[in-house]
Amino acid sequence: MPNVRIEISEEEFARVLEAYKTLQTFMEKIVSPNELYQAEFLEGLEDALTEVEIGDMDEVSSYQDFVR
Repeated sequence: MPNVRIEISEEEFARVLEAYKTLQTFMEKIVSPNELYQAEFLEGLEDALTEVEIGDMDEVSSYQDFVR
């Protein structure tokens, strides 16, 4: 597929983002995360939430820290 350049105004971009947020909110109401994401992602998400709950977090100051 060839690259396509699209130019829109800031106002149009803001409206596109608002439409995206509206669709996201709607989809969250009717579709379970279990239907959207693979099991591995959901397990990682649960692990991350558990780490946050127990305070098991390390401060990161660079992208390298983040991906380790």
